[in-house]
Amino acid sequence: MKSLFILLFLFSLARADSGGPSLEDLLDTALINPPHNVDVSTASKFSQGIKNAPSAVRVISRDDIQLFGYRTLGEILRSMPGLFTSYDGQNTFLGARGVAIPGDYNTRVLILIDGIRLNNNVFDSAFVGNEFPLDVDLIDRVEYVPGPGSAIYGNNAFLGVVNVLTRGAASLRGAEASLEYGSFNTSKLRASMASRLDNGLEYLISASQFYRGGPSHPYYMDYAVPAPEFKGDPVIDSDLSRYLFTKISLDGLQLTGAFSSREKTNPVLFGSIDSPLLSIKNGTSVNESQRSLISLSYDFELFSNWNMQARLSYHEEEYKGSFPVYFDSETMFLDKENAKGRWWDGELHALYNQLPGHKILLGVEGRVNAEQFWSNYAEGLNWGKPIDQSSSHYAFFAQDEYTFADSFTLIAGARYDYTEYGEHLNPRLGLIWNPMDKTNIKLLYGSAFRNPNFFEQTRNTEISYPEAKAEKITTLELVAEHYLTPSTKLNGSVYHYEMNDLIGQAATEYGLVYTNLEKVVSTGFETELEQRFEAGIQAKMAYSLQKTEIGNEVALFNSPRHMLNFKFLLPFAGSRWKLATELRYISGREIFFGELPKQWLADIALNGEVSKDCSVSLSVHNLADVSYEEATRYINFDRFSLKQDGRDIRLKINVRY
Repeated sequence: MKSLFILLFLFSLARADSGGPSLEDLLDTALINPPHNVDVSTASKFSQGIKNAPSAVRVISRDDIQLFGYRTLGEILRSMPGLFTSYDGQNTFLGARGVAIPGDYNTRVLILIDGIRLNNNVFDSAFVGNEFPLDVDLIDRVEYVPGPGSAIYGNNAFLGVVNVLTRGAASLRGAEASLEYGSFNTSKLRASMASRLDNGLEYLISASQFYRGGPSHPYYMDYAVPAPEFKGDPVIDSDLSRYLFTKISLDGLQLTGAFSSREKTNPVLFGSIDSPLLSIKNGTSVNESQRSLISLSYDFELFSNWNMQARLSYHEEEYKGSFPVYFDSETMFLDKENAKGRWWDGELHALYNQLPGHKILLGVEGRVNAEQFWSNYAEGLNWGKPIDQSSSHYAFFAQDEYTFADSFTLIAGARYDYTEYGEHLNPRLGLIWNPMDKTNIKLLYGSAFRNPNFFEQTRNTEISYPEAKAEKITTLELVAEHYLTPSTKLNGSVYHYEMNDLIGQAATEYGLVYTNLEKVVSTGFETELEQRFEAGIQAKMAYSLQKTEIGNEVALFNSPRHMLNFKFLLPFAGSRWKLATELRYISGREIFFGELPKQWLADIALNGEVSKDCSVSLSVHNLADVSYEEATRYINFDRFSLKQDGRDIRLKINVRY
């Protein structure tokens, strides 16, 4: 498999060197994600050229999402340098630059939809698998800003910020429907409609349903003993998810609404290492969740000098879990978990650019947690009590982008957060140098924090264990981007992270608790080489090297040293059809009581136009049907890893009216 991809790459290089396009043609031909032609808004909350953003911003476009057959936000993100995912039978978790420690419910990366904050107020989570509340077909592009973002975004912007920008009437005009069917009894239906009226009003509405029967597992993980009540019958990993999304905009005013629900069975064995039959949660475990949000934003100009944006959002999210638990092979009771959150987010920020050489950003942000609720109890047993609270926090932030010479820009900013867990001040400094139009160099410093979330504090409070302290990180990063030729881009970054008081799970005499860990240090290097050849052939290779250690030079749990991603796009039949391949490598990782071996995984997708209004795609994930495992959360699993699915084939038909 590796040899095949290398041969394809060398073949493309040979074609590019023999009779290729002229320099003038290449100057007019964009790369996959050309930094000089893409505006991003995530790094500083206002639109700016990617070369002026105070970060190594990564962008995945809608075209790439379609061509490479990405099915979830997690699959999109893991194609970017420094990011990787793992699936534990229930949720998909995101690791960034070597950090994916147990017990983290995706709390250290802030995830947004059109700038709307998604991380909830109970677990601080915003998952990236099928539990993400937006259909991938509605994504226009994904912007990922690696590194600390607390100077602008506050809590959760610890290792990075992901902003998912949705399609509008310009790209989805009229009606659109899609149908998918594939392996593991998978099906998906979507219907969408969008238009722009004569009075300037734009609207989009979309509904989707995803169902996956899932693979059968005749036994619990690697145990030779079948489930007691199944007596050897298979358990499944099924998923039923529904999504509804709408947005309406007129003259700077935009209303966004989203609703999603999910029913998920859990095929994974939960239990203690010493006696697996004392606590079993099996395939009859059902996890139900639903989420809704409504957001109103308004872009306007004040005094002809200040570009303002105001946003008010309301969120509701609820999770219910029901798990059969066995005292022995015959005695069973139901362990039930329930979490619910309701909260308001509000923000007002302004951009002033009338001072020569300056772009000044000022803002205020707040959250009111109307309800934070969590309970865990066993039916028929007198233990476990609900815990709930309400809380609020607010913040002020400012940033100045000062261009003091033709090729130099200084960025300085800070944010003050007043929260229920303490006060935080986080600065940001950046120096951007553009020695020539094709070269861009950035030196960046920043810090960030993450408060212990409501769930982590509740677990400790429930057994009278001391509360964990807030996490803190300071970073230094050097970023460089350069066009080797008009059609060849090379970029790279070197970074050093120091993280104090990271919160992790621990087993104590009191039970499962969350406690602060020893100091974690991560040093790494990331690079991408992007090339466009004649006839639309494209290739992109990304490599990440990271060394992440905890305490006395001990490798952090689930932290790979090397990661490689290679993408190749080959158009044919007059560019009406395109073959896209992706090869991923991730090195071995240490986990509790073992190690995950290295992985080579390949995906392939064929996309084509049957007619002007009809397109089809055939995607194959895990092309070589590789058997591999991913890390799971500490305490909850006996083996601390879970076998992943094999080859997954899916056919998709998309029709526009």
